[in-house]
Amino acid sequence: LGLIFLFKWTRNDNYEAAIDHEAPLDLFFAKQVVTNACATQAILSVLLNAHDRVELGEELSQFREFTQEFDAETKGLAVSNSEVIRTAHNSFARPEPIVIQSRPAREDDDVFHFVAYVPKNGFVFELDGLR
Repeated sequence: LGLIFLFKWTRNDNYEAAIDHEAPLDLFFAKQVVTNACATQAILSVLLNAHDRVELGEELSQFREFTQEFDAETKGLAVSNSEVIRTAHNSFARPEPIVIQSRPAREDDDVFHFVAYVPKNGFVFELDGLR
C-alpha cells in the first residue's frame, strides 16, 4: 500500500527532487495547504493511491473521483474544505482546554513532518505535501 515516515523537519529552500520520469495521471497528490495536517495528508496519499487494493468507502471514493482531474494545489484545497476529512482529522487532535498562544517555529525547535511513499507502476513516489 505505502509507507509513512516521520522526519525531523528542516527548512531547505534549495531542495530539488530527483525526477527521472513523469508521474502517472492517476497518482493522487495534494499540496498541504493547512498547517499541522501532514499526518492526515500522508494517510490520504497512501489510501487514495491504493484505491484498487483497499475498500475506501463511499466518502473517500467520491472524494477521489471528484478531485481526479485537479492539480495538486486544488486537491490540497479540496482536502482542507472536506467536512468529512476535517471531522476525521479533528477527532484525533489532542484536546487542549487552554489555548496557548502559538508562535512560528524557531530554528532551534524540534519540528516533525510526515511524508508518504507509495508504489505505482514499478516506481516509488515520495508524496510530501510541503514540496
